[in-house]
Amino acid sequence: MTTMGLVKDFTSLLVVRMALGLAEGGLSPGVTWYIMLWYRRHECGLRIAIFFSAATLAGAFGGFLARAISEMKGIGGRPGWAWIFIIEGLATVVVAIVAKFVICDSPERLAQDLDFETHLSLI
Repeated sequence: MTTMGLVKDFTSLLVVRMALGLAEGGLSPGVTWYIMLWYRRHECGLRIAIFFSAATLAGAFGGFLARAISEMKGIGGRPGWAWIFIIEGLATVVVAIVAKFVICDSPERLAQDLDFETHLSLI
């Protein structure tokens, strides 16, 4: 998303937008699968509903943030719409890097990590 703020022509915007679409295409199925790893079947519905509700709320309040960021027009020689993509994209990159190290792959992996930490604490 950050790279969409750096493009100069429509063709580049289309290429970057298609790459973003390919990268984002697996988000909803991936989150659904991840939730199903951690919860029983009867518990998944509520968690998935919360995820989709949060996505809707983010879209609703994202407009306010975009309006505020668009007032940065002219800073760095970039239009306001470009700053929206740059700032929101950088925030996404930071969250992704943190999530890589914080979120556990599966319940089995978490149990292994906890056993290892318990083992280390006994030494």
